[in-house]
Amino acid sequence: MAREEAGHGDGNAFTRFFDRVDRVMTPAFESPRMAPEEPDDRSQSGEKPCPLCGHPMFEHHIDESTPNVLLECPTDVRLPEPAMSGPLNEFGMPASDERVEKLRRNERT
Repeated sequence: MAREEAGHGDGNAFTRFFDRVDRVMTPAFESPRMAPEEPDDRSQSGEKPCPLCGHPMFEHHIDESTPNVLLECPTDVRLPEPAMSGPLNEFGMPASDERVEKLRRNERT
């Protein structure tokens, strides 16, 4: 009787193990808690410039009728692309620091 009162509650070691696994793993499988949605304040976002054309964002039309959201700029003029200097990787993107170092070592030999 004393042993039963000093025990770990219901179940055996096997069930206690899986209860513990459930407690630890449940946060990983739950959907993340979302912050409360703030009201649509266009005064702050409307004043920011567009990263593509530089015009204020309130002049743009955002089309959300398709799965891919489309941003329609009011002008055809685009900001210039930043100048690319240095080697590119096989995908045409700037090479990583490791790749640049490897290219320099190969040029020396």
